[in-house]
Amino acid sequence: MKRLVSVLALIFLLSVPAFGLSDSEYLRMRKSNADFARADRNLNQVWSRLRKSLPKNVFTRLDRLQREWVKSGRDEEAASLMEDGYSRIEAYTMVTNDRADSLPKIADDIRRDLRRGRNNEPRTPQPKNTTPKRNPKPAPKPEPEEPEEPESPIDERPVGIEGEYKNANGFVTVKIIDPSTNEAEVTFSRFRDEVHWTAKGWIDDNVLELSDNNYSECQATLRFSGGTLKVEITETDDWNEAVGPDFVVEGTYRKFLN
Repeated sequence: MKRLVSVLALIFLLSVPAFGLSDSEYLRMRKSNADFARADRNLNQVWSRLRKSLPKNVFTRLDRLQREWVKSGRDEEAASLMEDGYSRIEAYTMVTNDRADSLPKIADDIRRDLRRGRNNEPRTPQPKNTTPKRNPKPAPKPEPEEPEEPESPIDERPVGIEGEYKNANGFVTVKIIDPSTNEAEVTFSRFRDEVHWTAKGWIDDNVLELSDNNYSECQATLRFSGGTLKVEITETDDWNEAVGPDFVVEGTYRKFLN
């Protein structure tokens, strides 16, 4: 019996990926490799759009699948690519890009499954239309698409958004920490008891999305326009004391000029 337990334990250990990406490795890869940082930013942006557009029941299922992917699926996919000769950073960049591309399809599959569950009763067949069909007109030929210009990180750099923004409740400090990927560090501070909370994200078209490494429900959106910063807080369950009901960070801030 003891031998059987030992064998099962060994099988379990062998089945657990030893190559899993830790939080520190994830942050180091994102900071040191522009391709991985760009792929991870794209995944964050796709995730944000889906969370805002999907019905709650669809997003709940997608959120569960995404957490499973971050916990183990991502590592298994990367390991398969590494067996084919790709480096670690190449493998994780590729699977991150693939995940960003596949998330909308996964959401559509979930939506169809839920719809089938609601409409599982047999339907009475409808009589076919016996009206003779007309010869359809030929579809117009599609116009050739113009080739997209390659991305230029320098052209996309945000200009003039660094600095301190204030309103009646507190202030927000914005600092660009990686110009090559438009990564920014943001600190929210509250006047009355000097509570601070710091997060990082990527700026795209003067919009900064902040979320944690595991794509959970905690997120903030910062929109920059001239010397104005508008902060929108969404789904803050996981932020606990940092942005609880009494931590007022949502609102409009004006840039403080020395």
